[in-house]
Amino acid sequence: MNRVLLFVVSVMLSSAAMAQVKAVRVESPIVTEKDFVWYVEQKEAWKAQTQKNPKDETAWLNYYHAAHYMGWWGANSDSVVRQVMSEMKQAIPDSYTYNFCAYRAGHLADETDGDKYAEAALAKLPDEMQFFDYDQWVCYLAMKGYEPRMAQMAKRYFDSGFYSENVLRYGYNELAGMDADGIYIGSGDTSIIPKWLIQEGMGKHKDKTIVCIPFLAVKEYRQWLNGKLNISLPEWEAGSYDTYQDFERAALQTIIDKYGSKVYFSATTPPSSMEPWKQNLYNEGLLLKYSKKSYDNLAVKRRNVEERYMLEYLLVSFRPDWTSGQRLSANYAVLLADLLPYYEKHDQKRYDWLMRRLVSGISNTSLSEEKKQEYMNVLIEK
Repeated sequence: MNRVLLFVVSVMLSSAAMAQVKAVRVESPIVTEKDFVWYVEQKEAWKAQTQKNPKDETAWLNYYHAAHYMGWWGANSDSVVRQVMSEMKQAIPDSYTYNFCAYRAGHLADETDGDKYAEAALAKLPDEMQFFDYDQWVCYLAMKGYEPRMAQMAKRYFDSGFYSENVLRYGYNELAGMDADGIYIGSGDTSIIPKWLIQEGMGKHKDKTIVCIPFLAVKEYRQWLNGKLNISLPEWEAGSYDTYQDFERAALQTIIDKYGSKVYFSATTPPSSMEPWKQNLYNEGLLLKYSKKSYDNLAVKRRNVEERYMLEYLLVSFRPDWTSGQRLSANYAVLLADLLPYYEKHDQKRYDWLMRRLVSGISNTSLSEEKKQEYMNVLIEK
């Protein structure tokens, strides 16, 4: 009996504490990384706001995002998201926010016609768009092969100033290390989106084709890519493959078969996506280049570091940056540390130059001291 009472008291205290949590805008983990408990607390805080004012679209959006990002930490948040969407549909069914979230939640919102909700939201775009608006719609338009509309959205996104400068600079360096008319293959928001912003917002590196691995499952995207690269990708819908991974590999093989050494993989691509070609991938700095023949890739990496990459931004940080941007800045140490022994032996001045930038790329982040030391150890071991 005492145990039951203690449990009830504990739950009541936890609920009371959660009720006192201030509702704070929920950002994407790539912008600001929080823990699972924080998202749970914010879900409840924003739910309370929607109950106070059922027409408050800002409250509904943050309520949805808190529920959504609970799932990033291994929690099964599907039922929570469904509940949020059910409540939102009752309160603001014709709003931009509902259509935005209904498209994003997909089957979790019991909405099967995703395009319908995407286009309804795009027709109601707010005058002042925010990070989530730009981020979602530039991806949707690219995935559907709507190139002119995507280009326009990417230009607006770049001009907005919302996107991380560090992530953009890292992406620019990736593109700068490629040969003309190269094909960039990547997976993940910070691998793909900044390339579109650089191409459409800056008008730079437009000769490169950006291939988003997850989008290969989408028929409209494959049709766009077929026209762009003059190829014929396999059809996932045909049911000829036992697993999606088999299909993905066949699609990438089609690109490699035609373009060979024009193909580059981002170093942040999941290893499973590169597994079939790992013996033919050569590290040229921030990218892995496909080649049937072996060559002096370290010489190319030195060229990139000395002539093509812009690394000065690693020396000084003038403003707080996204969590993902900080990780990418520190990641230079992982990808370029193998040049240090060569420079230490042949060019002490260049060694000092590179070491200073790699160390600064780590120390100027707000990563934990433990995490910083892990990156520093990579430099020390070299």
